[in-house]
Amino acid sequence: MQSGLTQQALERAIENNELILYYQPKVNLLTGNVIGAEALVRWNVGEGDIIPPNVFIPLAESSGLLHDITVMLLDQVVNASQELRNIGLDLSLSMNVAPNDLQSQTISEQIKTYLEKNAIKPSDLQIEITESAVMGSFDQIREDIIRLTELGIDVLMDDFGTGYSSIDRLSQLPFSALKLDQGVVRRMGTSRQNLNVVKASISMARELRMTSVAEGIESSATYHFLMANGCEEAQGFYISHPLSLDALKTFASKSHEFDGSQIGRIHQAVHNVLHHRKCLFDVIYCARVGANACLPSVIDPDISERLEASRLGSWYFGVGQQLRGTASFDSLEQPIRELYGLTQSILDRRNVNDEKYDLEMAVTRMDLLVNQVISLLHKLESSLLLKH
Repeated sequence: MQSGLTQQALERAIENNELILYYQPKVNLLTGNVIGAEALVRWNVGEGDIIPPNVFIPLAESSGLLHDITVMLLDQVVNASQELRNIGLDLSLSMNVAPNDLQSQTISEQIKTYLEKNAIKPSDLQIEITESAVMGSFDQIREDIIRLTELGIDVLMDDFGTGYSSIDRLSQLPFSALKLDQGVVRRMGTSRQNLNVVKASISMARELRMTSVAEGIESSATYHFLMANGCEEAQGFYISHPLSLDALKTFASKSHEFDGSQIGRIHQAVHNVLHHRKCLFDVIYCARVGANACLPSVIDPDISERLEASRLGSWYFGVGQQLRGTASFDSLEQPIRELYGLTQSILDRRNVNDEKYDLEMAVTRMDLLVNQVISLLHKLESSLLLKH
């Protein structure tokens, strides 16, 4: 802790508005567009001397001042969001919140008030909480995380990969995104184990219907690896150092040449199709051996949902539409729709003794469609690869 850094000094800093926010831009790796920024607090003690948060936040926590700081910073974030919107910039700003503020519901109440007054839209703001904080206060903060999501606010798990969270607990909370810890991301270049952890984390985020966000991007090599492996968002010094609000306005208003590619998402789509097939085969198997021999979640998998809401459909009918005009992409819609229509037909008849329904023929047709879709996805993946 720096010399002279006392509770009284921090109290004066709060009163004198010396705690200011800088904003580190985030880029969508699928498009290359700047889509938002993370708000990071700094203590401006004057004469160009800036104290980083890792120095004074522990003091704020031990002295009971962190709550006051969080409330003050939330006001700053909301004001910043309004300024950005007023100049035509549609960016989502995120900020980190401590478990105590979630447990007391102070932050969610304040955000609810902002929303009711139309000071912000739900998409203007994101709340981040570290993985270690989540695991340390799971039961206490779960209710408020759910409350925030019901308000339409995205809640992100920050520093994922450092807190040893269990998959079971992670699946019980409605996080919209996993932010991969910057230390894990930075060590990818020298550690095969870290590289595999990052790839597995991206895959897990996809399976849990969460966005994958990488922090600590400091090189072109790291940026392109993450893009090629389906990570969706990124921030770090390679993109930009944290900026003042005025500098963020300038940065986001400029035309940047950050690469964006869906090649990683297309590779994920191949896995989505194979996962779909496996789930359907599990359903058929359960119908044959009897429901008592199968888990309820296997008997009624999430492949019964409508196409547009599925993992494959959310990509194809979402950001994938930017690939329209590519022959293999345009050819995908018909077999995808037929595959999902056939899936519903099989699900509807799985427990019905319908002698007129030829299940073997349906399964054969399904495999032909699966192979067709995967072949088109591979062609699309190859065409994007050769463009780079």
